[in-house]
Amino acid sequence: MAEPSNLEGGDDDVTLDPDVPNDSAAPAEPAASKGRVRGVIAAVLGVLAILVLTVTAVAVWATATVFNSEKVADIVGDALAEPEVSTALADYLTTQVFNAVDVDSVLTQALPDQLQRFEPILATGARTAVERGLTRVLSNPEVQNLMKTVVERAHRRAMDLLEGDGLVDGIDVTDGTVTLNTLPLIGRGLEQIQRLGLFSDLQIPELTASGDPDEQIAALSEATGRDLPDDFGQLVVYRSDQLADAQATLANAQRLFAFAKRAVWVLIALSIVLVAATILVARRRWRATFLLGLGGLAAMVVVRSATRRVVDDAPELAARPGGKAAIDSILGGASTGLLRLAGLLLIVAAAAVVVAMFRRGWRRDDLVLTAAVLVGIAIVVVAEVSIVSLVAGIVAGIVVVLAARRMFPATPAPSPV
Repeated sequence: MAEPSNLEGGDDDVTLDPDVPNDSAAPAEPAASKGRVRGVIAAVLGVLAILVLTVTAVAVWATATVFNSEKVADIVGDALAEPEVSTALADYLTTQVFNAVDVDSVLTQALPDQLQRFEPILATGARTAVERGLTRVLSNPEVQNLMKTVVERAHRRAMDLLEGDGLVDGIDVTDGTVTLNTLPLIGRGLEQIQRLGLFSDLQIPELTASGDPDEQIAALSEATGRDLPDDFGQLVVYRSDQLADAQATLANAQRLFAFAKRAVWVLIALSIVLVAATILVARRRWRATFLLGLGGLAAMVVVRSATRRVVDDAPELAARPGGKAAIDSILGGASTGLLRLAGLLLIVAAAAVVVAMFRRGWRRDDLVLTAAVLVGIAIVVVAEVSIVSLVAGIVAGIVVVLAARRMFPATPAPSPV
């Protein structure tokens, strides 16, 4: 009997028999041409399905994490609980506290002439005591909740900015620079100085997370009698590289943010439609399912590997240990959701591959292609995601296919499904 020839009908492929009269075989060429067109369309739809599915996974994670103020606050709160992070923050706050008050002058006036030479030592001791006190304060659950409130409020206002509603309450954007108000914590540092017996008559103004930074700086400047800078206590969390184009940059960011928030459901629907269309249009639907599963599996492995590389490499961008610890903790917490989502999709893709191979009778070509993809994925994971590793993975996969075909010549295959 002749080799089966694929025509129409998806999984129910038609076969030609040489005994069939010529007039019955006449439509074979147009049908084969139509089948090739379907194959090309299915291939294009399949590639689009994998690409859109990858983008959708990232978009869903971003919506659930990056755009969620409460989630971001929890992640930052966990980071602040890290000893290195709290120590670095205490150091920054201590510097701000000593900029707000003139400790040297107070010590000079308080010490008799014969002890003036000890003034630098005492000033250093006072700074160390305040920093230690702030470190203890930052470990207090009440203060940590305060910081989470500040971060959540800041993130929510940043989201409002991207939605075009402007910013208030402790976060400000000027010339492309985003700042976070730390004056409530600086107030705690001033209290530590008073406990040392210094500035006992200082009336610390009310410094709350929801207060206006400009008003708080003015009140603190009046209370301490010092001319504090306009950005006093304002921790820079973002600075645009193009300050002159800040308004244009903000407008572009607003449009992108609005699109991202609205597009996530569109992307989910589009992913489902593309996957279904690929399978329905394909001449051999289980083979299309098999290839979609392999593509999805490879894509999700790359996403997980790329995410881990970002988490591992990003802390090196910070100059100080505290900054490294903060970036590591924040990115580690934020990336957990993406890793889990990609892992879930990876399991679904692997299941689709196994089921499709079972339905197709564990064909040699399927096993070879699966092995080739796994070898390519392994190279990308081991070498870390990069253009070079991706190219190397593809080349290795092709070599595996060619070597397998040479070592194990093809045998007559069963009817395709």
